[in-house]
Amino acid sequence: MSKGKVTAEERIEAARACLDGRMSMKEAGRRLGVNSATVEIWVTRYEANGPSAFMWSGKRTAYPKELKKAAVEEYLSGGSSLRQLVGKYGLRDTHTLRKWIKVYNSGRDFNRKAPGGSRMKQGRETTQEERIAIVRACLENDSNFDETAIKYGVSYQQVYTWVKKYRELGEAGLEDRRGKKIAAQKPRTELEELKIKMAQLEYENYMLRMERDLLKKLDELERRDAFRK
Repeated sequence: MSKGKVTAEERIEAARACLDGRMSMKEAGRRLGVNSATVEIWVTRYEANGPSAFMWSGKRTAYPKELKKAAVEEYLSGGSSLRQLVGKYGLRDTHTLRKWIKVYNSGRDFNRKAPGGSRMKQGRETTQEERIAIVRACLENDSNFDETAIKYGVSYQQVYTWVKKYRELGEAGLEDRRGKKIAAQKPRTELEELKIKMAQLEYENYMLRMERDLLKKLDELERRDAFRK
């Protein structure tokens, strides 16, 4: 249960207790009403910058462009986790670093705001090979959709959908079938096979109706011509 806002002094003491072995991160989190992941950030931050890491001025911190780039590239290289980098670079939380990664992956400048919303929320075009690689990386990372989306510059919804389809249909589930008629598609499951057969039958019935209507119209024209004669 949360005890309210945790003071800088409490964070420092919790970090010291964990580093000294007097308390586990889980226990420190329980006492202060936060999760162990938050305590881990405090510990990493304390190790990197000491007590000064928790002495906020109340003003928004302006991080240099070089620091942002270094933190993002270190994360994308796979050498450190978000929480580790938050501590190492003295950031307030993982949310800050996530935003920088989104900017980096979108190709925008760190000091320029994105017009018209986040590209990460909108997603991007991918090949089937990319989707397979992204899904495998996500599954290897305990299905962490959020971190996978940030790392590969796609949206959370895209990763979630791809993993779901992969679990149901394997690599075939990651094919891009947009714009293809159902009747011309290759079935991947029994249900899809039935849908494709239904679509084929509907198409055949449509062609038969067209042929019948055409013959009927032709017959009418022939009878009209015969009557005129």
